[in-house]
Parts: sequence; C-alpha cells; structure tokens
Amino acid sequence: MKPIIFLLFFAYLLSACQEMEGIDMSQLSPEEKKAVESLLWVKDADPNKHAAQALEKGDKRLMAMASRSTSIPGIQPELLSKAKSICGIRYLEGSTDTVFGETHLLLIQRAAEYAASYNKIVVQQCMQTQ
Repeated sequence: MKPIIFLLFFAYLLSACQEMEGIDMSQLSPEEKKAVESLLWVKDADPNKHAAQALEKGDKRLMAMASRSTSIPGIQPELLSKAKSICGIRYLEGSTDTVFGETHLLLIQRAAEYAASYNKIVVQQCMQTQ
C-alpha cells in the first residue's frame, strides 16, 4: 500500500511542477496576477547557490515567510528562537499568507521549499560561528 501512496504523491508533485512551467497569466485575476508576478523568481531559483552567495558576503540571515506569524521553513522548532536571534531573518520576496488562487498557492509552496533548503544551509554556518 505504501508504494502506491508514494507513486500518487510523486505524480502529484510532477503535475504541479509541470503546471509551474507554463503559467498562463491571461487566465488570472488582477490580484492573483500581481501576487504570482511577485513570486515568479522562485520558479528557477537555486537555494544552494543563493545560500553560498549570501554566506560569501557574510549574510547569515534566515529566510522567513511573511504571514500572521513569522514562519522560518527548514529550522527545527527547538532551534528556532536561538537561530532567529543569532542569525537574524529577512522576509522572502513575495511571501504572504493570503492566497489568491491555485497558481499563487503553488508558487508559495515552492517558495517555502526554497526557503527551507536555503535555511538548512545558512543556519549551519551561522550557528557554527557562535
């Protein structure tokens, strides 16, 4: 039974990725179009490369998602408070807790995955220097 669940999940992820490749902006409401445009950068973003570039510049801030309460993806709950105070945070461009449609939701999810990968790299370096 578990392999079937895994295959279904994988098929869902694959279809979501394919949907992201060809975004038809003409079908979006003006609000969703604006929200989607603010997150289009994440489609091809490389968190490993960006984390390395930030660390090279001495920027050890973690990526936070803007919402009613700040979310910092990829950081273990028991480490969150300490990491936030030592490393600092910056808000991910285009992040919000208001969802304007399915396309926007997919980009928010991709942005959270990006931030989690980025943060896992940066937090290790940040916490090592303390």
